[in-house]
Amino acid sequence: MSMLVSLDKIEFEEESEVAKRIHAWRQSERKIMIDTIQDLIQTSHKYAKSQYTPSAQRARWTKLAGQLIWYKDQIMKSFSLEALTIQLQDLEKKVVEQQVQRERQIASRNYPTLVFPKPEERRAQGAEKAQNTETSQAAKADDP
Repeated sequence: MSMLVSLDKIEFEEESEVAKRIHAWRQSERKIMIDTIQDLIQTSHKYAKSQYTPSAQRARWTKLAGQLIWYKDQIMKSFSLEALTIQLQDLEKKVVEQQVQRERQIASRNYPTLVFPKPEERRAQGAEKAQNTETSQAAKADDP
């Protein structure tokens, strides 16, 4: 399955404060979950390796440790997916900003920039023109 994406029609919406708070809360909760699961994994490994654990229960503790590791991996993947989503939103924002900037540059290239000389520059230009006309008239007078 392929999908064509047109960058010309991207509409970017700024995240609201509520969405930012939700992302921050999710991150803090996810960290607590990962820390708790890590503690449970360590405990299950300890019981699985302990000489005082009955052999019938060692397999259960080992299985529990494997399941907890899988669950922790799933939490980390969802965290990665959310981080990628946030990065994608930032990238979309940058693309939209660059498109607006390019449009401004193209619009400014189409029209010549009008620059009005300062009064001092006008006087200097007027004096130079007067000197040029005098020298050109003198040159014409010298030529028969």
